[in-house]
Amino acid sequence: MKSKQADLLLYILKCLIGTTIGFYIYRLYPTVGSWSLISIILVLAPDRKDALNLAINRIKANLVGAVIGLTLFYIHPINLLMICIGIALSIIFSELLGIQVAARTAAVSVLIITMHEPGKYFWNVALERAGGVVSGCVIGVIITYVFHVIVLKSKRTIHRARL
Repeated sequence: MKSKQADLLLYILKCLIGTTIGFYIYRLYPTVGSWSLISIILVLAPDRKDALNLAINRIKANLVGAVIGLTLFYIHPINLLMICIGIALSIIFSELLGIQVAARTAAVSVLIITMHEPGKYFWNVALERAGGVVSGCVIGVIITYVFHVIVLKSKRTIHRARL
């Protein structure tokens, strides 16, 4: 099987495993689980090359966005201006932290945390969503790490067999 096809199949498998885990979290805790599902898929990368580094950068970006989103709740009630400030700040902090490749992830994290349903307590929703983002990130990086280790071991085994 060609490397590109193998990468595609591994990416699909990672996404399906992540979705399955996230779905069960969703069944237990709907708010946390729904945002966890989104974060899992955001963290996973289709390419084996630098997959672990990309996952770690996306986790950093998610955490940047979560912190910014939670901080905005503390400073002022959320409105369009605050959301725009949060997105701008997430992009700026991503640049400053050297995780430009994941700036979009940080911006999405701000949106996830700051958007809320009418009638619910803002702070509780923000904390639940931040928990979902963090749990999704952790799950995504664990999946990436496990697959990264498996792929590296299988490559070494194949390489040794050829020698």
